[in-house]
Amino acid sequence: MDSYRIAILGAGNVATHIARHLHFKGHRLCAVWSPTEAHSRRLVEELVAGCPSEPGGGLLATADLNELPGDADFYIMTLADRAVSEVLAALPECGGIWLHTAGALPMEVFEAYRDAFGVLYPLQSMSREVAIDMETVPFLVEGSSPEVAEKIVQLAGSLSNRVRLSNWSQRLRIHLAAVFANNFSNHMLHIAKELCSREGLDPEWLVPLLEETFRKAVSVGPAAAQTGPALRDDRETMEKHLALLKDDSEWAKLYTFISRDIAAMAKRK
Repeated sequence: MDSYRIAILGAGNVATHIARHLHFKGHRLCAVWSPTEAHSRRLVEELVAGCPSEPGGGLLATADLNELPGDADFYIMTLADRAVSEVLAALPECGGIWLHTAGALPMEVFEAYRDAFGVLYPLQSMSREVAIDMETVPFLVEGSSPEVAEKIVQLAGSLSNRVRLSNWSQRLRIHLAAVFANNFSNHMLHIAKELCSREGLDPEWLVPLLEETFRKAVSVGPAAAQTGPALRDDRETMEKHLALLKDDSEWAKLYTFISRDIAAMAKRK
């Protein structure tokens, strides 16, 4: 495996996990940039023990774009989508291959600023405090040329066993699917926890149900795994539930809309 010299732009959840695993796989991290220097320093402090040192110094933590080394092999931008163009416009001249990690941002955001660029999109929810098995995370990648794409595939392959070339249209669609599968489902869990907590019920009682729900959805598919009053057209039960939501009008609307969609999708099977 080739060992690359890499600078990370960003110090949040994605940056933390990507940097940890790049370091673990033997890549040479040379800099972490964040607009808040305390954040870049926090990540560097975590990584610096045992991190392969760079000639003439160690791993740089900075909030100054002008301090970024100009000779890294890769610059990985783990930034909010709206910030990528702003940071690119403010950057000094640098070589290397420039990557972003976003699912909903086209590769062409780099075109006006860099010659070699691409996408390194990990299809996973990442929180700094929660360990993940990076080798199982799907990475969707794209490069500005076949040669650049090959190097990005090599980099991604050092992190994960699941690497696939994909274009922006494919990434955008799977990003949309991921929002439904992850963000929206987690929001539903937030509502469920709130409903339990209001009545002094232990939300942990839902854990076996959650585990079985996702196990079945994966093993037999979500359509076959679907159960509940909406599927059965149990209007009496649904009216009782809506009565409990009389003071939560937005949740009542959500309950009604999703129940109707469950019934409609069942009819289309």
